[in-house]
Amino acid sequence: MNALIIGNGNFESGDTFIETVKLSDLIVCADGGARHLYSLGIKPDVLVGDFDSIPRDILEEYKKSGVEIIKYPVRKDMTDVDLAVECAVSRGAGRIFIAGAFGTRIDHTLSNLMLLHRILDSGLEGVLFDEKNTVYLIDNKIKIKRKENYKLSLLPAAPVVEGINTGGLAYPLTDAVMKMGTTVGISNEFTSDEASVSVRKGRLYVILSKD
Repeated sequence: MNALIIGNGNFESGDTFIETVKLSDLIVCADGGARHLYSLGIKPDVLVGDFDSIPRDILEEYKKSGVEIIKYPVRKDMTDVDLAVECAVSRGAGRIFIAGAFGTRIDHTLSNLMLLHRILDSGLEGVLFDEKNTVYLIDNKIKIKRKENYKLSLLPAAPVVEGINTGGLAYPLTDAVMKMGTTVGISNEFTSDEASVSVRKGRLYVILSKD
C-alpha cells in the first residue's frame, strides 16, 4: 500500500505531486500540511498533529467532511510528520511518500530526512519529494529512471559506506567507499534511460534533483 504524507513545509502542486496522489491508497496530513491539500480541493483520509499550525476553519471543515482526526498534545516528543509516518506504518503502508518536507527551518528539513532511516528500519521504502527533488535512502540497491535535466547525487548516510557500485551514469563507481563529509557523489549525469546504485555495507542517500 502506498501512503502519501503532506507536511507543513514548502509546497508546489505540480505533475509529480498529482501523480503521487493518484498512486496513493492513504493520504495523511501532518497538521498545517492540510492547508496544501485544502487549496487543491483534495480530501485527506487522516489528519494528525497538535493542530497549532492548521487554520481553524480548515480543521473544522475537515471535521465536518468526515476526515479522521487524531489530536496530540502540544508538548510531545515527536514532530507532526513523525506522527504521520507512525500512522501510515500502523495502517500497513509499504511505501511512504512525504511532500512538504523541505522548508526554511533546516532543523525540520534534516529531521524529515532522518525519518527515512526510521522508515527503512521498518522494512519499508520512504521517499521525500517536491517538484525538483526526490530523496531515497538505501542499504541495498535501487534503480532510478532518467528524467530530463535532472542529476543524480549520492551522499553517505553512515560514517562509512562500502561497496558502492553504479551503472548508467557518466562518472561510474566500482566497489567504492564513501565516508561522511565527502562531496564526491554530487551531480552525476545519466548516460542511459535508467541508472542503478547498490551498496554492500552502510546507507546511502540517493537524490534526484534539478535547478
